[in-house]
Amino acid sequence: MPDSQELDDILNEIKSMSSDNPDNDAKKSNVAKSDELNINELFSQPERKQRAENTVEEKKQEKKTNNSKEGKKMPDKKKNAPKKNKFAIFAAVAILAIVIISVIVFIAKARVDVEETTAPAVTVTQAEVTEAELPKVNPLTGSADFNEKAVGRRPIACVVENAQAARPQWGIADSTNPPDIIVEGEVEGGETRMLFMYADYTAVPSQIGPMRSARPPYIKFSELFDAIFIHWGMSQTKKGTAYIGANTVFRQDNVDHINQMTYSGVALFGRDSSRGVSSEHTGVLYGAKIEEAIKGEGFRTEADNSHYTKFSFAQEESRVSDKDCSTLALTFSSRTRTRDWTFSDEDKMYHSSDYKTDVARKNLLVLFDTTEYISKPNYKGKYTEVYCNYNLAGGDGKLATNGSVVDIKWSVENGVLVIKDAQGNNVNFNVGTTWIGYASSNNGGSVTAE
Repeated sequence: MPDSQELDDILNEIKSMSSDNPDNDAKKSNVAKSDELNINELFSQPERKQRAENTVEEKKQEKKTNNSKEGKKMPDKKKNAPKKNKFAIFAAVAILAIVIISVIVFIAKARVDVEETTAPAVTVTQAEVTEAELPKVNPLTGSADFNEKAVGRRPIACVVENAQAARPQWGIADSTNPPDIIVEGEVEGGETRMLFMYADYTAVPSQIGPMRSARPPYIKFSELFDAIFIHWGMSQTKKGTAYIGANTVFRQDNVDHINQMTYSGVALFGRDSSRGVSSEHTGVLYGAKIEEAIKGEGFRTEADNSHYTKFSFAQEESRVSDKDCSTLALTFSSRTRTRDWTFSDEDKMYHSSDYKTDVARKNLLVLFDTTEYISKPNYKGKYTEVYCNYNLAGGDGKLATNGSVVDIKWSVENGVLVIKDAQGNNVNFNVGTTWIGYASSNNGGSVTAE
């Protein structure tokens, strides 16, 4: 409760409030003065205190009411100024944000429109570059008209015999898909045997052969091309002799191969007895069944390029030297016949009729290797056979193409065949098929090229 001094202050405040009211007239002023003069006389001290307190509460309530009315009727500009400033700043920021968002949306849409407009052209260009970098070229012939589905696949190597009764071999001179590479070398009895190699095993002619048994040198040679090996039988290792047979090489080298003697899949092999020769010269391979047979065996079909020999091919048909080569004759050893080839100016190919048909090749590659003869009983045990083994040791040779010839050096490096000239430079083949004559350097092998 207020003391005397506080009550005096309250009364002074009441007087001040009354005097500040412009609506009071002179009469009211006099009454107020009279009240002021006689107030102490009218009330005792406790009553004065209670009345003062009541008056204070009434004035406070009145002041609140007046302030509320004044706030509605006449807002204080100074108090509202900060609010107005804040609103203006907020509005400016909002407008700026809307402008920025609109610009970003416009730019993004413009970029999308540009990308949609230019994407097709970029895609075409990339496709053209990719195709230029990775041409669909036959890795064995350098030919550009190669089956796209065969790109990156392993080739196949098929064993085909070359006895007189086996000629002409089925498929050797096929007009559409002759072998990409023919490898010919000595086996036993002074006879030669061949490998027909195809980069695309889906394009093998309907029938090739006569198919014959595998020999270790041919298996080893096929491994230089990461080839799947297909054959009809194989030579066997014989205990008590120095001969290592094809069966051992297949196992030791883990070679993927299909042997007619043990194969039980699709109808991959058959016989053609139309020539009236003995049965060993009638075995054939059906080209249309090769892909299905390989799939059925579960062989790896993707080529291992690190073990796939690929010759260098000239971009344009050219000669390999200034030395002419119209004819080439190769004698594999002192025990074999000679293979003769003649160059034709008309088609720029080398031709041989030794196979009882016209066989044409673009490139002739002669490789001389050290050989050895090993005797063992034949598979029937009735007589002794002398097998010719090649050591795959590298050596000299020749490359004849486009009516010219060059001396070469060959070697096996990191599992692939490497061909260099006498100065150690790479040698370019011409695009087309190749015949490889595999001859003995120490047992009477010889070549003439004129």
